Amino acid sequence: QVHETNHSVISKHRLESGHEFDWSKPNILHSEKYVRKREIAEMFFIKRFNNLINLQKDTDSLNNIY
Repeated sequence: QVHETNHSVISKHRLESGHEFDWSKPNILHSEKYVRKREIAEMFFIKRFNNLINLQKDTDSLNNIY
């Protein structure tokens, strides 16, 4: 038996909600050539949407004005 804490965030979400992801049709929200701009864009999109499974705390450094 696999211990519950060994599940990824996606696995845990699927088990708890029964929600299945359509891996064949991903939505690309944004594209950036440069790493830092890409990281900022990622933080922006994480903060923009409330219904997320992303548990990362790296968005704390993004000002709430965004």
